[in-house]
Amino acid sequence: MSDPKDQLQRDVEQTRRELGETVEALAHKVDVPGRVKEQAHETVVRMTAATNQAVDALPEPVAAQIEKARRHPAAIAAVLITVLLVIWKLSRRNG
Repeated sequence: MSDPKDQLQRDVEQTRRELGETVEALAHKVDVPGRVKEQAHETVVRMTAATNQAVDALPEPVAAQIEKARRHPAAIAAVLITVLLVIWKLSRRNG
């Protein structure tokens, strides 16, 4: 039979571990900016994987052009901004 002091010591250690885990879980819940960054990182990883998979499924000449465009993100941004401005102007003229 085990000594009551030993059993009590094991119970105290178990309670401390559980309390530590609870505090850690609460700290994670309260760290909203950290959770947002974590979720954003996970989303970027998923989207990058999905994009790579989609590019891999394209015919080789198209995939080559996309890879070429990836090396010049500023040019892509400029084209997207221009397209958005044109759409915005057209929508204002028609509205």
